[in-house]
Amino acid sequence: MITKVAEIRPLLARGRAEPAAVFPELRAMAASSDWQTREVAATALVELGKRHPQAVVAEAQRWAGDPDANVRRAASEGLRGIVTQDPERVWPVLEQLRADPHPYVRKSVANVLRNASRRHPEAVLALCRRWATAACPRTQWIIRAGLQKLRANHPEQVDAVLGSFGPAAQ
Repeated sequence: MITKVAEIRPLLARGRAEPAAVFPELRAMAASSDWQTREVAATALVELGKRHPQAVVAEAQRWAGDPDANVRRAASEGLRGIVTQDPERVWPVLEQLRADPHPYVRKSVANVLRNASRRHPEAVLALCRRWATAACPRTQWIIRAGLQKLRANHPEQVDAVLGSFGPAAQ
């Protein structure tokens, strides 16, 4: 059982040279029944994303369609570093996960939006405006949770997005 990123240093070294070579191992870790092993897999994706953002986003997009909720969550969590640099790059992955049936996955998507909102509030607001047009309670939950920190500095814009849900969704 792998419980610390330090335990996968050789894997990370291989991944920094050729990320596709380690994605199968990371996917297996992401599907683990042990939460610590799953967290290490997601953290490894974040680390690999520093050098290979395009490869990590492409793999996360594949994982976003996985039947295992733990793998889908790792797809989202693995984008945390990339989203702070280039949020639009990760939107296609989050788009796949925005109505996920598993709350564990939706919470991660909301967390990624909050991470992006620190540096890119307008991009997050624009994405949430677009998502708000879908009458999906799962997506609405992500929007509410994802915009929480933006309310302090952008209250009118956040209220407008949340108000677009209509009174039944409030």
